[in-house]
Amino acid sequence: MKPPLLGPTTLLLSLLTGLVLVRSDTPRSVPHTAARVAAASHVAATGEAPSLRRARMDRTAAPAATTATSSLADPFAPVYIVTSRETYQGIRGMARNAVARRDSTGMPVLISETRADRLGEISRYVHVNEHRCGGYFAFPSRAQAEAFVSEGRAKDAMAKTLLAAYTLDNQDTVNRWLPQVQEQRIYDTINHLSSYRNRYFASTHGRTSAEWIRTHWQSLAAGRDDVTTELFTACSNCSTQPSVILTIRGWDLPDEVVVLGAHLDSINGSNYNDLNQLAPGADDDASGIATLTETLRIALSDGWRPRRTVKFMGYAAEEVGLRGSNAIAQSFRASGVNVVSVLQVDMTNYKSGAVTDMKLITDYSNTALKNFFITLFDTYLAPMGLTRSNSACGYACSDHASWTNAGYPAAMMFEAGGPNGSFPYIHTTQDTLATMGESAQHSVKFTQFALAYLGETAKTRGRVTGGPAQVHTAQ
Repeated sequence: MKPPLLGPTTLLLSLLTGLVLVRSDTPRSVPHTAARVAAASHVAATGEAPSLRRARMDRTAAPAATTATSSLADPFAPVYIVTSRETYQGIRGMARNAVARRDSTGMPVLISETRADRLGEISRYVHVNEHRCGGYFAFPSRAQAEAFVSEGRAKDAMAKTLLAAYTLDNQDTVNRWLPQVQEQRIYDTINHLSSYRNRYFASTHGRTSAEWIRTHWQSLAAGRDDVTTELFTACSNCSTQPSVILTIRGWDLPDEVVVLGAHLDSINGSNYNDLNQLAPGADDDASGIATLTETLRIALSDGWRPRRTVKFMGYAAEEVGLRGSNAIAQSFRASGVNVVSVLQVDMTNYKSGAVTDMKLITDYSNTALKNFFITLFDTYLAPMGLTRSNSACGYACSDHASWTNAGYPAAMMFEAGGPNGSFPYIHTTQDTLATMGESAQHSVKFTQFALAYLGETAKTRGRVTGGPAQVHTAQ
């Protein structure tokens, strides 16, 4: 059917509306210091790193979408959360009908009912009063929450020996990789992701930014027919935000899977029910995605071919109950996927004052894998003058907890923060590169750790080139 002709006034309104729609879902323009612009121009000229000019072009090319509405579709929808007993004591005014349970480790937990519009408030309570992220798992039904607790395998996951024997015997590969880390590239990725208005799981920005990650990771795999990328959408409570998975097929041990993960969403703790909230999330957790992206770039540009299968993952909806990672971990468990180790990277770019460079999270993690992390750090990073310490982060603080509950060995390295605690601008409009000194230097050391982990867990079969990368969407 031929479209109707529009009058001048109607046409003008349509054009203005179209401009608003395009603008609403493209990333915000973020100013750069003169030094950054100059550095980016040099990098663009030499071909050593993606330029900031190219990043701006990518932003303006982001797909148009309808403007996000100002509130959740059903703010009163019931949500069932699993928390520690201590956390529940502080959120009793925001949850009800609590029942006490114990997880597989014997730890007391509570399953309670809240509303969708209270989750941000609960997250804010955990952040302000417990000085950490996360704090709960979220489910659309009480039955799912009950099954999560009763069928959990955290006790086995935390105590079991590693499912694969890891020894440090791949120094040639790792030592070749470590000097290749480029701070400018990490900066560019953080800058791009934090220039979206938000990456909130229920907003159009949350989906668009996830799709950008998939496309960018896919571009790094160009020419490799042993690499696939997918959007994982089999999460019943992740709204429209998919998780992103890139897989490098293992050649000798393809059924043994090594995972590197970070969450891709963001949230503003003071405006959590507004889908147009301003939540740049530069440190939490654009820095983690940028760390994985640079790790992936170096391995693929080296033509690296792993012995074990490797999966890089960007998890959806972490800020509202570890939803994306839990959906993937439970799916893998149901399918019998043999995940032999998981590295979680959540917040990598903040350090202030005389503190260590990196913290090993000690709770809800596999003991043998934590010891392996210590060996990796002491072998590859300590000789550079870097230091480490230990810290507990509490129940369900990040996505490694999803893998632990599903029975897989997982552990996490975390930024050291400052003398007075963690990054002070988490979940605020000031979680930006500007409040981290317009630098991604602290993420460099986490990228080096991730490279050491990748090389020494997946091992090296050789180097390879091949056909174009394949793209799949998992339903």
